[in-house]
Amino acid sequence: MGMTGKRKAEIILEKDGVSAWLRELADSIDAGELSLQEGPVSLEGMTGLKASFKESFEGKVRARLSVKFPRRLPPLIGEPGEPEEEQGEDALPKYKSLKKHMKQTFKAIGTALNAGQLPPELEAKSFVADSRLMVSYPGKGDEFYAAYLAKTEAFEAALAASDLETLKTLYQELAQLKRDCHSRYA
Repeated sequence: MGMTGKRKAEIILEKDGVSAWLRELADSIDAGELSLQEGPVSLEGMTGLKASFKESFEGKVRARLSVKFPRRLPPLIGEPGEPEEEQGEDALPKYKSLKKHMKQTFKAIGTALNAGQLPPELEAKSFVADSRLMVSYPGKGDEFYAAYLAKTEAFEAALAASDLETLKTLYQELAQLKRDCHSRYA
């Protein structure tokens, strides 16, 4: 399994040493591994790399490096190791955890649709299952639940039919329902 999260490094350089440091950074990237204070970091699975520079004191430059890796998503409903198994059959997951997972999967779906692609199957199915679970929480936007569930069902049908244009439309409608509900309940 690759790394998850973000790794950061900071170093103070002489102004005339920045270009040499950047060359070393480029060589490290080509080699697929960075040497940070915490030790070597493999770049396998990296999703982003950011370098920033600020003039510091007495001709020095502060270089900051940030390497991003995919975040590990919480287990999906019904997967082994899921916290709900320990709480009993009828227990619901914490609402905040469910909403956080939904935010991640909804974002992944939107990214794919904006790129003109069908959403990843795992994220889309997880989002639909989480949506059905979410509407079982009382007092969290009950008056929006029927419309939201209808759009979710239509989204699932469009997904099964691989209908990209309908998925894009329904995604926008779900996003609007989410904004409307969150403006009153978040």
